[in-house]
Amino acid sequence: MRPNSSTSNIDKIAALRQSDIFRAMPEDLLKKVAGFSLSRQLTRGQVLFSEHDEASGVYVVVRGELRSVRQSIDGREQVLSTERAGATLAAVAVFNDGKFYSTMIADTSAEVICIAKRDMFQLCRDHPEILWKIAKLLADMVRHHAELIETLVFRNVEERLAQHLFTIARQRGVHAGTGNGCTVEMTLTRTEMAGRLGSVREVVSRAFTHLQEMELIRLDGQRLVTIPDMRALQQFAGTERDLPDAKLVADLSSALA
Repeated sequence: MRPNSSTSNIDKIAALRQSDIFRAMPEDLLKKVAGFSLSRQLTRGQVLFSEHDEASGVYVVVRGELRSVRQSIDGREQVLSTERAGATLAAVAVFNDGKFYSTMIADTSAEVICIAKRDMFQLCRDHPEILWKIAKLLADMVRHHAELIETLVFRNVEERLAQHLFTIARQRGVHAGTGNGCTVEMTLTRTEMAGRLGSVREVVSRAFTHLQEMELIRLDGQRLVTIPDMRALQQFAGTERDLPDAKLVADLSSALA
């Protein structure tokens, strides 16, 4: 990996300060890490690392969005997670001293900084407090993957789709009308969404149709989805998290992307 001269140490320090592992670490430590870390720019669709490669370092996402996937021999993929600014990538592979356990692909233009494996190990020896951060990170990943397994095993595709729509509506939806209705723009194709839901394009398309027939959603073309009642969609999806009130939904975004 070649360093990117356009990314200053100041930019790297800001990114590290927002990361899972280095958040709340002393300024002198952040400067030290920024000094020997490398940066890389990615275009949409570019692979950062592959599940077939030996793990070479830990990455911190500076900006953009990347997806972690496992791919089958016939080309199908299951999305394990979506990672954004502040996320730490490849910690499992580095500390397992093996290959990357997934392939990481940029869904948007993105930037990451890399800390080589040997440097990461030295940091942990010199600053044991980092190990506690890593332990928390790995525990969160175990919980996330346990929830993913539960979703894939115990929920049908329509319920998974409802959960996905509910989640993105909470993240970046726009309040629609009265009550707790919400409109959100879909940024993924049906094929990309199928990868996240553990299904195929045709089944996901049928699931969209069924949710619309049940009046849980309204479709405006291929991209805009209106959810008339967030609570009803939440109940159908089996999502147990508390639903924010209408004002909070409205504040999630000021306009459609």
